[in-house]
Amino acid sequence: MALNLDTRQRAMLHAMGITVWLPEPETAPAVLSEALAAPADAPAAAPLADPPVARPVPPPVQEAPSPAPAAPAPDAPAPVAAPTPARVQVPVQAPPPPAPVHASPAPVIPERERPPRRYVQQPVAGAPGLGWRLGPVRPVYAATPPAGDGGEGGWLILLEPPANSLPLPPAQRPGPDCARTALEGDAARLLDNMLRALNLQDHPRLYSAALHRVQPAAEGQEAPEVPALQPSLEALLRDLRPACVLVLGLATARAVLQRQEALGRLRAEPHRIAGVPAVVSYDPNYLLRAPQAKAGAWADLCHAQAFVTGRQMPPGAASE
Repeated sequence: MALNLDTRQRAMLHAMGITVWLPEPETAPAVLSEALAAPADAPAAAPLADPPVARPVPPPVQEAPSPAPAAPAPDAPAPVAAPTPARVQVPVQAPPPPAPVHASPAPVIPERERPPRRYVQQPVAGAPGLGWRLGPVRPVYAATPPAGDGGEGGWLILLEPPANSLPLPPAQRPGPDCARTALEGDAARLLDNMLRALNLQDHPRLYSAALHRVQPAAEGQEAPEVPALQPSLEALLRDLRPACVLVLGLATARAVLQRQEALGRLRAEPHRIAGVPAVVSYDPNYLLRAPQAKAGAWADLCHAQAFVTGRQMPPGAASE
């Protein structure tokens, strides 16, 4: 009795390690027998045409009986494929530019709702020193007589003290013999060394005065009454009658000269304040940050010394 195994069943038995022995076919193909019976070393005749190639025929495999085919269905009309629509090339257009975004305007506050404010204007060209006030005058060295003694000649040094200066430790404070100005620390010692280099420590008339910025009034407060800078400075010059005014720093120079040029331009030009010659130079605090400008500051002091001694230098000789 033969087993009717299909391909799937034989594969399952082979996977389980069971060998299925099938009967060999009763007759072998004649072509295979003739190929095996022919001697291997016999020379083959040159055929006129390509000989048939003998291929081994696998043993027949008994398949399981297939079910009877179903009755053919009545002829149905073959489906008609829908026609493929032709591709239409649509021109590609660039995207429209984004619409500009307009910032919303700031809300307009009616004028009647704004509280009145008083501003202190900073010194500008043509303004009579608004935003500044002149501090008290002081002698630079102890040998200098007090102001108002009726003498003539000498120096007046105008400078701006450092803003928001912190208290210095005793080791950094200038000594009692140092020049007494509004400067502090290393800036005060630098100015003292420059004045002593011109032998001004024993000059009978050497004064200094500081220019202070006027802070604006707070909300709801009245602005303080501050006298204008120019009338106060002219009154001081009439009282001291110096031979030269030494102006140190850009902010101080713009305030007393009522000009807005750069410091290099102001240093190169001759100036007069109420008829008194004036020389513009660097702020000692700036010289500490820019040592390369010390040579120009020394030339400015020599220019001012020439006014005091009567040997006036040509305009622009102190500029570099």
